[in-house]
Amino acid sequence: MVLSTAAISQQLIPIVGPEQVLLLSETSLLSAPEQIFDQAPLPTYIVYPRTQAELAAVMAVAHQQRWRLLVCGHASKLHWGGLTQQIDLVVCTQGLQRVVAHATGDLTVTVEAGLSLAALQAKLAPFRQSVALDPAYAETATLGGLIATRDGGSLRHRYGSLRDMCIGITFIRADGQSAKAGGRVVKNVAGYDLMKLMTGAFGTLGVIAEVTLRLYPLPEVSTTVVIGGTEADITALTRTLLKSTLTPMAVDLLSAAAIPSGTVEGELALAVRFQSVEESVVAQCDRMFQLSQGCSSCTLSGDADTEFWQQLTQQFWQAPQPSALVCKFGVLPAQSTPFLAQFDRYCQQQQIAGWGRIYAGSGTGVLRLEQEGIGKNPSPGVEWIRELRAHCQNAHGFLTVLDAPPVLKRSLDVWGYPGNALASMKQLKQQFDPHNILNPDRFVGGI
Repeated sequence: MVLSTAAISQQLIPIVGPEQVLLLSETSLLSAPEQIFDQAPLPTYIVYPRTQAELAAVMAVAHQQRWRLLVCGHASKLHWGGLTQQIDLVVCTQGLQRVVAHATGDLTVTVEAGLSLAALQAKLAPFRQSVALDPAYAETATLGGLIATRDGGSLRHRYGSLRDMCIGITFIRADGQSAKAGGRVVKNVAGYDLMKLMTGAFGTLGVIAEVTLRLYPLPEVSTTVVIGGTEADITALTRTLLKSTLTPMAVDLLSAAAIPSGTVEGELALAVRFQSVEESVVAQCDRMFQLSQGCSSCTLSGDADTEFWQQLTQQFWQAPQPSALVCKFGVLPAQSTPFLAQFDRYCQQQQIAGWGRIYAGSGTGVLRLEQEGIGKNPSPGVEWIRELRAHCQNAHGFLTVLDAPPVLKRSLDVWGYPGNALASMKQLKQQFDPHNILNPDRFVGGI
């Protein structure tokens, strides 16, 4: 069903005003719709609610009319996950940008979900506090989008996952009713833990409107030690580091191609970031050098430290390209270095460009592969995914395709979920969204 002009004017304009209901074709928000929608017709309109009350009213109307909705913030990750289709209306939450409460002494902040992470970090900087996340597309990604996609980054090693940082949430149900869970203090046990349920659900269970997050003090000093070596060297060093008393903020394993130029060389590399007071950072870096004797190493501080991590992030998270695919994966932490080495050998055998990165403490990571032509002929890409997914599953892990040419996504199951929880997921979807109007087809099993 494509919404008519009459339907829009009668139902949405009285709620948000005429200036907040726009033709999708007249906006630049979804600049590459082929990366999001499976087939025509595309939705005609996009609505921008400015308050949580307006968002709830829009959702109530959509529920009554059975409109299928695509919900987004700044649309930085809409090309992740499965392709959607038969969408009637795009709902954009970027108008919800209030900082509701900032408890500086308790190290918590409550904000609306349309605020970008970069904007929030800028507001927190004068208080020497921050949200401990370094996700993809950090400049544009909204907090609601980060929670919906469970996108955290390397800092998870020290601070835990995004699920651990979210201590309160307000979301709008599919029927337009507002629901809350958690609270605004860290020690809170009120209600069901819906924060964890909403985190990583790709917006299929409700529209996140407001979140309360833990904060952390900004570090005094940040320094990164990069070590390159053979697979055996890096395996042994990683094992020793993770068992030691050192307290790094990030521990990333890098394939040979992913090692930023001008740092180190080797079959693999280990990037270890320390952030604390200066004396602690210096002592821990010295200890790191002692552990890595015999390997190639370098130290990056100040701007060089910041640029290293920015370069590493940009290497994997670029705008969608017809020659590239990006996968999120996980293996047992003990299998991390063997898997990366195996990935490098596979890319060499297949004569494709490939970059690999694993967060060593959790065994999760990112793969990026590029080869001209896969946007037209998906067969090689499908075979790569099948083989790499088999390697991950043999290591008791998983592999999910986030970003890929649409023709490739149509040729395989992007989620590849082999577990036994799909029936429970579908039951939850039925309870939260019985008419399947929220971000349909984007999540596991076509949810």
